[in-house]
Amino acid sequence: MNLCVASGKGGTGKTTLAVSLAQIAPDSAYVDCDVEAPNGHLFLRPSITRKSEVTRVVVAVDLDKCTWCGKCMDACAYHAIVIAHATKRALVFEDLCTGCGVCGFVCPDNAIREEERPAGVVTEGYSDGIATRAGCMNVDAPHAHPTLKATLEDLPDRPLVIIDAEPGVTGRVVDTVRRSDVCLLVTEPTPFGRHDLELALMMTRHLGVPSALVINRSDIGDESVRDFCRAEKVPVLLEIPFDRRIAAGYADGRTLLEVRPDLRGAIGNVLERLRALARGKGER
Repeated sequence: MNLCVASGKGGTGKTTLAVSLAQIAPDSAYVDCDVEAPNGHLFLRPSITRKSEVTRVVVAVDLDKCTWCGKCMDACAYHAIVIAHATKRALVFEDLCTGCGVCGFVCPDNAIREEERPAGVVTEGYSDGIATRAGCMNVDAPHAHPTLKATLEDLPDRPLVIIDAEPGVTGRVVDTVRRSDVCLLVTEPTPFGRHDLELALMMTRHLGVPSALVINRSDIGDESVRDFCRAEKVPVLLEIPFDRRIAAGYADGRTLLEVRPDLRGAIGNVLERLRALARGKGER
């Protein structure tokens, strides 16, 4: 089962839950897809066994072949190419180029070539029997998509793969959730949490991925999230009250189960109910 842990906003405890689910299941894998700011390794502390460089594709114009027709410039949705017919110059803005290949497709003179640039790195390792995989984009890379794509390309071959998505409902999150059999959404009971939960739920339903919810810091805020879940028939699998020990443990790089081992049974129950949802037999 591929289980994606996602949230409509950052800071809800998504990675805390994702790491705990990986720890609760034997022979599991943890995949950190928050390639802009991966932090699962701070808690699992894996031994790295493999590191793979990720590249991105940018285009260049062969001036010996170019006839300055400008078709590549007209076809580029991101305005990454400028063709100056009068001065016979071609400018490529690499930070805008997504490497989609449209310019090369429309060029009648075969004057477009592709070049590779560094984009990020994907690391693999192990942590107490948990297979780990994490993508991290380079700080100077303009796009996170190449690193995310490489991270999702070859998921570990384990009975349970926990995919830790980046927060929000961006296109990258859509690509991540699309790879899962079931999605666990994590939120907090505040108006902001309810608003972003609504967007995240809209996304999972559009993708046809069954989803359920964990409410973190459940004793703060208001009842808007619970009211929304009752109205939309979203199963709430667990509520975790605010606990200063959990916050202090997080700041110290300790996992939820290290700080609160008494939650092991409750998190194990969350995993079993998610398995039922993935099989189509759980509550929806």
